[in-house]
Amino acid sequence: MRIAVIGAGPAGLTSARQALEAGHDVEVFERHDDVGGIWNPASMGAYEGVRMQTSRSGFPFSDYAPERGGEFLTVAEMHSYLREYAARSGVAPVIRFGHEVTRVARHDEGWQVTAAHRGVAGTGRFDAVMVANGELWRPRVPAAAAAAPPGVRVMTAKDYRNPGALRGLRVLVAGGGVSGADIASELVGEAASVDWAVRRRQLFLPRDCGGLANDMLFSYIGRVALEEMPFGAYLEWLERLLPEYMSMYRATGLLPETGFHGAVHVNEKIIPHVFRGDVRARAAFDRFDASGAVQFADGGREQYDVVILCFGYEMPDYGFIEGFRRQELYEHFFWYRHPSLVVVNTPVDTDAFGTACPYFEAIAGWGLAVLSGRAELPGREEMAAWCERHLGALHDRRYYDCWLETVRIGLESGALPDPATRFADYWRLVSGLVVPANLRPGAQQDLPAPCDDLFDLTELRRRLLAWLPEPARDALLAGGQIDAADHAAAGQVTPALRIPPWLPYRQRLDDGQAPPLPGTQRVPAGAA
Repeated sequence: MRIAVIGAGPAGLTSARQALEAGHDVEVFERHDDVGGIWNPASMGAYEGVRMQTSRSGFPFSDYAPERGGEFLTVAEMHSYLREYAARSGVAPVIRFGHEVTRVARHDEGWQVTAAHRGVAGTGRFDAVMVANGELWRPRVPAAAAAAPPGVRVMTAKDYRNPGALRGLRVLVAGGGVSGADIASELVGEAASVDWAVRRRQLFLPRDCGGLANDMLFSYIGRVALEEMPFGAYLEWLERLLPEYMSMYRATGLLPETGFHGAVHVNEKIIPHVFRGDVRARAAFDRFDASGAVQFADGGREQYDVVILCFGYEMPDYGFIEGFRRQELYEHFFWYRHPSLVVVNTPVDTDAFGTACPYFEAIAGWGLAVLSGRAELPGREEMAAWCERHLGALHDRRYYDCWLETVRIGLESGALPDPATRFADYWRLVSGLVVPANLRPGAQQDLPAPCDDLFDLTELRRRLLAWLPEPARDALLAGGQIDAADHAAAGQVTPALRIPPWLPYRQRLDDGQAPPLPGTQRVPAGAA
């Protein structure tokens, strides 16, 4: 099969590697002159001070760990890692750098891909297309901030490079996510003053949590179980894990009282800076008035030299795909009208948390399994109905756990152990550290997560088993995959407490789902 891959960032590189490994003829189109996507410094996709939010243990592709760099890689270190990955995986020779895809069109049971290189357009024919053009390229700018009065410099997180350019200026950073927290923290000591406009309270935790990397605290099943702990009890546990940090957090008034346990923003500086007064937290940015002053949502008003907008990014631009509508992406990845076009990006209606490389690896693997016939999609009518149900309100954003989605997608594609036939391997995977190497076929090891002792893992295992049909549990017992105690206990689990193997999780605070189910966690001492 001849496959076109659009983009040579992390998603495009793993798509190409897996396609080559499967014996396909692959051509990668990359508009820049190097690999990496936003991690290519020359692309200007990320500001200079960015560091990975996930550790070197949790972020990489499953088949290649980084050989150099710190615990949390910088832009340059991540770029180096991706260049090495492209070279070692055999992808580098099939990348056409400086080629920007301008048109993808269905033609004669295949695809025509047109790309421009130095002003000259060329067209090739392919059997399938994997779109991995990334999503963090077009900053979101609300209408209220689009036209600033004279005398006020307005920029976005994508425009920002380093704090030196703003030395001695009064700066407002508008946006309470990771980019806003990072940039506000960087400006301390350089800008004359730093204000940080926050719409709602978010949970920020440091990269190092009591000597443990933030992303290594819980297993996959631990992330599911964590949501069953009352949020207040979760905060109390964090106070024991990080007493000084959480004391500062409470004092700032920025600690959320409710939220998603797994939706953690990673930044160790912003809360101490707010606590010490280096950064002043303000209400949400509302608009500019006629004089150029910023009006805040609480009625406050302030004059600034520079306003940096950190409001996230617009949806990816798929305008080069002829006839395409993002509302027609089954499971967010397969164009149901022509499933030989696969999109290897995160869903456009989400605020995603978690590591990218294994997640993109899982999507690409599923896409290639479908293209090769190793995995099947539902019929066209069923896929269209799914899209009708799930993609009608893309503006209504939701929380999206990339770690847990990696498990779900891996089960869909057949890449991960089937719990109905290989429960022991499946359990080792979901109850262990979220290290990507454990996702490789046959690589499941006993790697306990350090904070899973908050939960009753035996009960969680039996709740997973209870979801399987009784004949499957009987076969697992006969094959020595589970013991008689597990088999008997699973049969007694009530339907409301059964956990599906794809590990579903809450995605909205007000989504109308039943409240978290009690009984799986050992409530920490002193918790309510």
